[in-house]
Amino acid sequence: MSTVTSTPEELQRALQAHSSEFLLAVEADGTVASSSQDSVLGYTLDRLGSHVGEFLHPDDLPRLFEVVGRARSIPGYRDRIQIRARHADGSWRMLDVAIFRVNEEEDSHLGGRAVLRVRDITDEAAWTGAGPVDSVDRFLSLAEALPMGILSADPRGWVVFCNEATQQIFNLPADQLVGHGWERLIHPDDRSEVISASTEVIRAALPQQVMFRIQTGLFIRWAAARFVPLGPDQPTGWIATVDDVTDRRRAESELTHQATHDPLTGLPNRVLLEDRLQQACARLHDSAEAVSLLFIDLDGFKSVNDTFGHTIGDQVLIEVARRLRRIVRSVDTVARLGGDEFVAFCEALPEREVREVVQRLHDAIGIPLMINGEAIRVGASIGVEATRDPHATFDDLLARADQAMYREKRLNVRP
Repeated sequence: MSTVTSTPEELQRALQAHSSEFLLAVEADGTVASSSQDSVLGYTLDRLGSHVGEFLHPDDLPRLFEVVGRARSIPGYRDRIQIRARHADGSWRMLDVAIFRVNEEEDSHLGGRAVLRVRDITDEAAWTGAGPVDSVDRFLSLAEALPMGILSADPRGWVVFCNEATQQIFNLPADQLVGHGWERLIHPDDRSEVISASTEVIRAALPQQVMFRIQTGLFIRWAAARFVPLGPDQPTGWIATVDDVTDRRRAESELTHQATHDPLTGLPNRVLLEDRLQQACARLHDSAEAVSLLFIDLDGFKSVNDTFGHTIGDQVLIEVARRLRRIVRSVDTVARLGGDEFVAFCEALPEREVREVVQRLHDAIGIPLMINGEAIRVGASIGVEATRDPHATFDDLLARADQAMYREKRLNVRP
């Protein structure tokens, strides 16, 4: 076995490369004044003059500055603390730091400065269960105790941890959620937005929020996720909270439906009708196109209520609404204004076809309704108003269609 002859200087440099300890002199403002060798954190001596805050975990900075301040002001002061620092490769390391003050009479160069003897104890902490490992244990315990889903990813965006709540939300075991497995259950229409948010949180080091649907195989779930970068400056990954908001979305949907639909017939109400009509008018860009508004008022409905009662009258309204929906196209809208008044509007329909729709509506409403064995007849007066003006207002169109309906009713075109 051959041996390599090395100079003492080469041996010293080789030993320093494998050393877990180095010395730092820190100025009052927190900058590094000197170092005994290249840092065990992978930084070279050209980082002299950098602030220690660039390397340390922000949660540990106040404690370090407090101890360094004491060392600078109290002769003979010595102390030892453990702090976290970022390695040049982006990982967090646990350091044991002995802090002491060198008096001016002992050394004129270091006198008055705080000297830090730094030793990397990451591996030791892993064996003893202290430091980062203990923090990981606390994190895992907390994550499993939380009712919300927790996902954690590495710098590549690969999920490396998910808690039990996440597995329940996605209805998959942990081994199928790690990596990018969790992404495949996101609804295709939402997937790109979610992936963009999880990527952006690492790129921009800023929190991101997104709401998306999950296809569990049983039913569609809604989830709200908040992604937070791990690391103060250059993210080393992200952690996300995932809330199952299915019930909340369902409740919001029901409230929205109640606010925009007629409770008896299920048709859109005046609020939704106005919104859809304004959107239809805004889409008018060709003079050949038009939006046609049909105002429908039932004839003979008052006598139905007087003869058979309001319960039968409600059934008549429900049946009329069903017939109206069957006549118009799926892109058109039928709404109930209230009482026995309905409104329909059609987009980009030629005048001849509008007249055909009106005739079909008359015919459909005129068919006797069989309710509780009784043949009940009602008719309808229908007023039509068309516009090619993209700035036409809902109230103006409705008023003109209403007037056209009353003209037809007065002329008694339909009994």
